[in-house]
Amino acid sequence: MEKTVFRRENREDDAVAATAVRTRHADHDHVQLDGFVAPGETPKEQADRGLSFADKFLREYCDGSLADVTMIRHFVREDLLPEAEFEIGEACRDHFEPPELPGTVMVGVSDVVGGDHAVKMEMEATIPHEREETKVVELPPPPGYTNSAERTE
Repeated sequence: MEKTVFRRENREDDAVAATAVRTRHADHDHVQLDGFVAPGETPKEQADRGLSFADKFLREYCDGSLADVTMIRHFVREDLLPEAEFEIGEACRDHFEPPELPGTVMVGVSDVVGGDHAVKMEMEATIPHEREETKVVELPPPPGYTNSAERTE
């Protein structure tokens, strides 16, 4: 398995984590983008810029795109929830079109390290060496499922 580590310039031995790691497999590449924050005044702006950064990175360095993202984890300051959840969802809808939707997890946290940010994101992508059409299977919601609009907390 071939492995490529991406890190910020001039970090050398000072680096504690990679910006991203790509591993090459027989029929696909797996890319893990480490937690990153993006500038912006609102959670939507930060999510939008983070998604734009990820798309540019995947296109320039990995021969992929946001359509290859399989999972996004959003770490959101809990004092901004639930409004931030809707803003981040809006940014995601601006960048992803069905059927190329990733799985997502949103976690409320007390603070986002690295400044006055609202959102920190992690992503995983699977970039196939040969492209095929995405298959869609419609499933009923899991037992007890409620979406954000239906919650009464």
